[in-house]
Amino acid sequence: MDDHSNIAELEMLRRQLQQLHESFSAVILETRPTPDNPTLVSWPDLLSKFNVLAAKYAVLNQAVSKKHAVLLREMAVAPKTRPSGIHEQNILSVLLRTKLAPEIEQEEEQIWADIEVEMQHDKKLDWMARADMHESLAITAMNSFLYLQKKHTETVDSLLQGMLEAEPQKKPTATSEEEAEPRAVERPVALEDVLAFTSTGARS
Repeated sequence: MDDHSNIAELEMLRRQLQQLHESFSAVILETRPTPDNPTLVSWPDLLSKFNVLAAKYAVLNQAVSKKHAVLLREMAVAPKTRPSGIHEQNILSVLLRTKLAPEIEQEEEQIWADIEVEMQHDKKLDWMARADMHESLAITAMNSFLYLQKKHTETVDSLLQGMLEAEPQKKPTATSEEEAEPRAVERPVALEDVLAFTSTGARS
């Protein structure tokens, strides 16, 4: 790629950047209330202006990061002459700056610190929510176990009671000693024998 093509690409990027800068300036002036125009811009108008800015920024970002990325990495832009005024010198120092301004660095560090604190807070809330959920599940499981244990005990008791009621009562049986001893067979006594025994003391 020759120098003329590179210059043309850089000039196109410069125009896009200039257009985006002019659009930002116009939106800032239009949305800022003034004594001549104290009313603020309506929300639909503000949203429409923001969409236009977002579209122009997306096109420029696409061109810088993808389409012209190789060209921008291989080239460096330097002024041919020394700036004459203080304003131009300040602009040049800002353009050649490789480090953020101290106030911007502090603001960026504070933003990252706030993000870290918020992430830690979110993690703490997440763990607390998980602990509460675990405790709730444990209590529910314990209550379910106690309920099932009670129902099992009632079922077993009911079955045992039914078995006892259904079993017939057994008649008492004689013991082994009673079965071993023979019982004496008594014969009927005649009246004559009773009278003879009372008179003589002897049975005929």
